[in-house]
Amino acid sequence: MADDDSFKDFEDKKGKKMDKDAVEIKIKLSRRTLRWIERSLFILIIIVLGVLVYYSPFCDIKCEKGLSEITSEPAVADPEPEPEIETEPEPEPEPETEPDPEEELSGEVILTIDTIKLDENGTRVESITVKIDNQKKIFTPLLYVYWYDRDSSDLMKEFPNGGKINFTGPIPLGKTTVKKLDDELKAHYLRTDDKKREFFKIELYDRSDKTLLDTKTKSISTD
Repeated sequence: MADDDSFKDFEDKKGKKMDKDAVEIKIKLSRRTLRWIERSLFILIIIVLGVLVYYSPFCDIKCEKGLSEITSEPAVADPEPEPEIETEPEPEPEPETEPDPEEELSGEVILTIDTIKLDENGTRVESITVKIDNQKKIFTPLLYVYWYDRDSSDLMKEFPNGGKINFTGPIPLGKTTVKKLDDELKAHYLRTDDKKREFFKIELYDRSDKTLLDTKTKSISTD
């Protein structure tokens, strides 16, 4: 009977009585395992909390950062903006200087008899238009105006019956000057020796020293 009673109850190492069907299980865990379990539980809690916050019906604004940003690690601060480097303004290009007109001049003065206008009867000179292309120097023009026909004498051909016409001032350099001669003409009627064609000659002088610069001749039909 002593053996049967020994199976009914027994005492543990501390002297407490335990049921005979009880089984004593001892689990030994290392510190490393305990730390891993604690970390796993902490991460699990963080995930659960993140899910609850993200799907919470009481949240007015939906979480936009996501669960990956909810960690125990401190948030990384935004990098400070790099200081702006002041750059000196680029110098404005200097305007291109126009070439000196004297470098492109031909060194000549060219006279052109442009238009000769007669009256309805073809016996009277109304006006003569001339052009002076000055590519030499600044000067004041002086014009000798002649007209004659084929049968005129040599003496008449040498007489400036149209007059000696002075310009009122110098003409510019490197440009063409147009001058219409009408009231300045000394005479207006044509020669009558040959009524079919009239010849006009104009001489251009520098008024300051009477240097002949150019001479032009032009003929027109009068019949």
